[in-house]
Amino acid sequence: MPAQTVPIDFAETDPVAPRALNLSLRIDSTIPSAIQARVTYAFRVFAAIYGYRVADSGPESQSVRVFYGPLPTNKNADTEILIPALYDGAREHVSSSPRTKPIPFRLAGETIPLFLGLDSAEKKPDWLGEIFLWLSGELESYANLRDAVGRVPFEGTPFGRFGLSPRKPYAALLMAGLEYAIRGNKISALPKAPSPLASAAHLVLPSHDIDFYFDGRRSAFVRLAKNIGIGARTYRSSSYCFDNLQLLSSLLAGKRPGSYLFPLLNAAESAGFRSTLFPVVRRAHRRDPNYSLESIASSIANALAKGFSVGLHGSYRSVAEERSLRSEATRFGERFGKRPKANRQHWLRFASQRALFREVEIAGMLADSSIGFPETVGFRNGASFAFPPYDFDKERPHRLLEVPLVLMDGGLEAEARRLGTSPAEIAEEVLTQSRNMGWGGISILWHNPIEPLSVPGQINDVFWQLAADRRSHTEAWLTFEEFLNAAVPRYQQAGLLEGVPVHA
Repeated sequence: MPAQTVPIDFAETDPVAPRALNLSLRIDSTIPSAIQARVTYAFRVFAAIYGYRVADSGPESQSVRVFYGPLPTNKNADTEILIPALYDGAREHVSSSPRTKPIPFRLAGETIPLFLGLDSAEKKPDWLGEIFLWLSGELESYANLRDAVGRVPFEGTPFGRFGLSPRKPYAALLMAGLEYAIRGNKISALPKAPSPLASAAHLVLPSHDIDFYFDGRRSAFVRLAKNIGIGARTYRSSSYCFDNLQLLSSLLAGKRPGSYLFPLLNAAESAGFRSTLFPVVRRAHRRDPNYSLESIASSIANALAKGFSVGLHGSYRSVAEERSLRSEATRFGERFGKRPKANRQHWLRFASQRALFREVEIAGMLADSSIGFPETVGFRNGASFAFPPYDFDKERPHRLLEVPLVLMDGGLEAEARRLGTSPAEIAEEVLTQSRNMGWGGISILWHNPIEPLSVPGQINDVFWQLAADRRSHTEAWLTFEEFLNAAVPRYQQAGLLEGVPVHA
């Protein structure tokens, strides 16, 4: 029986992709096994985001069939979507030499950078290889630059090296390009991916890293005095200086600035959403937070009782030096009666993406949200969606989801100050990019949106405005656990996250 394709019976102008159709991948036998594993991973992530089931690629398969390999040798061009095999895992694809700079590729009104170029025979992109380069972090894996605290700086990312905008989700654009090709190039715009929730078109995970909390008057005094200096020298914000002078005055009058969790929980509930808190459970370095776990335990227990999520804020040295993430997760579980499901690294600090994901999986957590920019905003691995990271050591996907951190209060402040642009406009642009491409699964981080302790008050105002505007975008704000419960089945029907419980 000849191979068959399933027709996609959506209107040509429909921007929303089909749900739960079968999709199969056939890879040419000449492709090395490691490359096969990598492009299969990219294929499965694409299928998960666009709502396909991944089916067997045998001759009896009743599915939309995709072929990956040398195009001139393919004999099923009439029954398969053809993708040229241009990715070979070679380092030169991600070097910074002029000859390997990405080429611009125009498609349906968008410009997509291609690191692998176009097939010489049919002028087609290697959609799967390009997607893999972004999602796996391979584009920054050879960066030698490190900032003062050991992180890859913006200059070491593909955005800094090749002059790309971090506010464009390039992996999402590549996936939309592949979906465009699957639909036969018959629609006028790149198609959006459909949400796994019928009630929401776009999913955002609001979060709060607890980097400072009231733990005594001395530490509060030091923090406020430091903030006044930052306001004068760095932010150059008279309002931030004035706000912190007022907080200092309230401290001297007997109040407790920095004791914000109860007001935060109440404000979030009043606004109709719950968020995720990330406390540090181990103080082992001077850059770890000022508080002890016991000093905030009652507030954390209250958050859990109210239905908020609480994840682990991996301590400063937990991945880069000490590999202590598993023991920190164990301590969290012993104190609160449940192991954390999600992690975010303090200071977004980790030795490498490979090391980070290895430690998160060893710790038994199901999600991470450390892949973001400390100094700006946008889509670090090109993704406006959650995805399983790739395990290069085992040549397989990790059994966890990376939830990209696309907006952080400090990064937003720095970018707005650098450009002299409204922070609200920048934040809206980032979320609009994600909404335009699909259903999200991205995180935003405001450390303390109640008080101007981390950033000036106008930056905190952006958080609450985004919360108020979410209904006009049919956008749901979810905790990490709510998101896992909603999204894991979508990935599992594509053959990812095997063994991960559907209800986290």
